Amino acid sequence: MELNLQQKAAAEYSGENHILVLAGAGTGKTRTIIGRVAYLLETGVKPWRILLMTFTRRAAGEMIERLSGLVGDASRSISAGTFHHFSLYTMRRMPNDFNIGKATVIDRDDQVQLVRLIRDGYKRKKGVVPRAAEVVNLYSYARNTVQPLDAYLDKHSDYDDETIKMICDMAREYERRKQLNLYLDYDDILFRFADVLQENREVRERLKGGYDHILVDEMQDTNPLQWRILELLKDPPRLFCVGDDAQSIYAFRGADFRNVHSFTERVAQSEVLRLEENYRSVQGVLDFSNQLLENSSIRYGKKLRAYRKDPGKPRFMIFYSDMAEARYIASDLVQRHKNGARWSDHMILTRTGYAARTLESFMVEKKIPYRFIGGASLLQAAHVKDLICLLRSAMNHRDELAWTRYLKMFPKIGDVTAGKMIAAMKDCETTAAALETLSKANPSRKELIGNVNSVAGALESPAEAIKIASDVLTPLLKNRYDNWKRRSNDFKLLKRMAEGHESMAGFIEAYTLEPISTSMAERDGDEDAVTLITVHSAKGTEAKVCYLIRVEPGMYPHSRSIGSIDDEEEERRILYVAMTRAMDDLILTRTMGKWDVDDSSFFFNELDETMVDVHSTPHLY
Repeated sequence: MELNLQQKAAAEYSGENHILVLAGAGTGKTRTIIGRVAYLLETGVKPWRILLMTFTRRAAGEMIERLSGLVGDASRSISAGTFHHFSLYTMRRMPNDFNIGKATVIDRDDQVQLVRLIRDGYKRKKGVVPRAAEVVNLYSYARNTVQPLDAYLDKHSDYDDETIKMICDMAREYERRKQLNLYLDYDDILFRFADVLQENREVRERLKGGYDHILVDEMQDTNPLQWRILELLKDPPRLFCVGDDAQSIYAFRGADFRNVHSFTERVAQSEVLRLEENYRSVQGVLDFSNQLLENSSIRYGKKLRAYRKDPGKPRFMIFYSDMAEARYIASDLVQRHKNGARWSDHMILTRTGYAARTLESFMVEKKIPYRFIGGASLLQAAHVKDLICLLRSAMNHRDELAWTRYLKMFPKIGDVTAGKMIAAMKDCETTAAALETLSKANPSRKELIGNVNSVAGALESPAEAIKIASDVLTPLLKNRYDNWKRRSNDFKLLKRMAEGHESMAGFIEAYTLEPISTSMAERDGDEDAVTLITVHSAKGTEAKVCYLIRVEPGMYPHSRSIGSIDDEEEERRILYVAMTRAMDDLILTRTMGKWDVDDSSFFFNELDETMVDVHSTPHLY
């Protein structure tokens, strides 16, 4: 595998320091990581002594697949996966050390539902009880940034002392209910893993002793909790972290760009190597993007240069309305396609799904095939959750949320009846005993109990269990939902997805930890379609032609961020990520409809207009 000089210096680093590879957009970070693993294997490191941490399962799978072409079967012995998958896999192998037993992993929707049940017990004469989703978000953020909830709320919210106490009480009850129902939420996985590593020296040393090298992809997306795990696992294992502080755009999830920006200050015996030769974009796109960073108060210490020599100056199109903007983009797409371009050569980047609604209507009108990325999770769709709740009920008779949803599918069963049936099973030790108890107490509900029994007998064959669950639920669901034929296809997709898993618990955990979007599921394959994507979903993507829409005051930076230096700088990085997706053509558009928006913070006010071709369309376009 050929590497340029910077990539080769990083991949073949032979010193003893921990390494941060500061990899700018399009500079070949994946190639460098793969080159690093191949080099370690060539120099005698055993493959099972290498841990590769990525931010998606797909990224891990692609890296291992590419490695197999270089190093053969040795690639199969490398531990590769996300922080959550690695942590959960390790805890499942050492259940007594981590005390997780047969816990069910729950998703965010389950978390909100559980908090909603708790919230119903809180009444106030004055003031408002915070919404369940808000409580979940606040508690999750506090945990991922390793802060006590009350201290976090006091510093980062406008809630009064009484409301802060209420939220903390709700969080404590949420923890109690999780323990009672044998639940692990998304944050518990990292939190419990880090806690045991911190508190149990024997476990920590055993895990550290299993690896010589820990490689981390997308380091800029790590949060303080993930950073804590790396700190506990390093030394003697050497860190090789690849990331770009200029592409850190997930602060709302707790990501801390200082994990990259301040790496050498945080990690003793460390150094920074750089990748700055960009293989994706033309120089005109990079010049514009570089200047955006140069105008920052933060020193990012990078200036991308193009491997390709085409100048490729970006265009900035100004319209008088969102209708004119959408009409132009749709027409331009059609014309490019008539001239021989594939639909898939084009990407439209939007700050929010809502901001692209008008454009979507024009694309539908002109029959432009497109896929939207950034949509809801497949496992969050109501009919899919109905099926999953039956599977989970068969796995764990103490799963209150799953049983409640499943029972309420049947006629004449509401919250009260469901609650009584669930309570009757609580003291049972096994699912079989629980179902027998339920059967004796409800002899007229044979179908309900028989469904769970049928699924329970097939849990070690996930695809078969899903087929059984689909068959028994279809009579209940087809009259409940519109578009049943399309919805039922999702069950077939779930069955295909499950075929590679050895247990139902493993399948549900895999897709709870990393959901697949409904749009991606529907468009799975190589369909020739325009990609419409939110900027926060766009990292790692690229297209020959990129339209970045609604680049206007109030969007870049977003109006909510103005006044906070940290928030405004994250907004700058969001725009940088969006612009650096373009390979050949970058077309930025804005509307002039919001005359009352303060544009004093608008990023384009600071940029050199000679770097971009500005076009203002006629008012009547």
